[in-house]
Amino acid sequence: LRQILTDVVEEVRRTLNQDIDGTEILHSLLNAPWLQSLLKQVYECLQRYLRESPAPVLDYTSDLSFQLLIDIKAFPGCSEEAKELDRLLRQPHLQALLSAHDTVAQKNYEPVLPPMSDDVPDEEEATRIVCLVKNKQPLGATIKRNEITGEIFVARVIHGGLADRSLLHAGDRIIEVNGFPVDGLEPEQVIQVVARAQGTIIFKVVPITDRPIHNHTMLYVRAMVDYNPQQDPTIPCTDAGVSFRKGDVLEIVDQTDALWWQAKKLPSNVACAGLIPSSNLLKEEDLMAIDEKCV
Repeated sequence: LRQILTDVVEEVRRTLNQDIDGTEILHSLLNAPWLQSLLKQVYECLQRYLRESPAPVLDYTSDLSFQLLIDIKAFPGCSEEAKELDRLLRQPHLQALLSAHDTVAQKNYEPVLPPMSDDVPDEEEATRIVCLVKNKQPLGATIKRNEITGEIFVARVIHGGLADRSLLHAGDRIIEVNGFPVDGLEPEQVIQVVARAQGTIIFKVVPITDRPIHNHTMLYVRAMVDYNPQQDPTIPCTDAGVSFRKGDVLEIVDQTDALWWQAKKLPSNVACAGLIPSSNLLKEEDLMAIDEKCV
């Protein structure tokens, strides 16, 4: 195969030196024996791989890479080659490649959706499955309970957060969390169910029918006062609040709620916004707490 490719380069170089028309070059290349031989070899290789279904040699390359790094570090007088290997194995791109390799080798294709039941009554409400892959970041949503019916609703979705990226919407009614029914529970109990979940969190929801139009017009303002969400008893979710000081520049990303805007304090390297009081709310003297809980 190497010799064939060498012949290709030489043939092209010789043709260019002769100043031959492009059509003639293409015709001669397509009829050249070495090209037909190359295509035949490629085709036979592909057919062989289809028949043999090659399997990975190892399915734990990430662990092996980590062990190599430990061994190299423990060796006092390592060579230049070992130092270069250490630098290569620490590269985030190579670590991501090894992690992807192990995922495919182990056939760990999460998240896995639960099977859909065939026995669905005609009168049952249309539901939707929303999967969130849990990480160190908060889910970026608040929930509230209808005190009359006991139903749990998504009260607010933080712009750019995990729930927002997973297409969970404010107004969606949550029926189950990882197969656990939540109707009649208190918001704090639902939060405990979410907190105990490992890896993938599967919400079964009844989507809101009339989704409100969100006002995502970008607006930049300079703060005229200091604000600390930890000292504000009226904020719907303290953990979702953004603190700022007088003079800070804020990027307002959502003004849908007349009382609580969503914003980022600049400069910012995070995608998720947070809650700040709106300009109208800052002017109010007597504020009423909103009954929402962070998940």
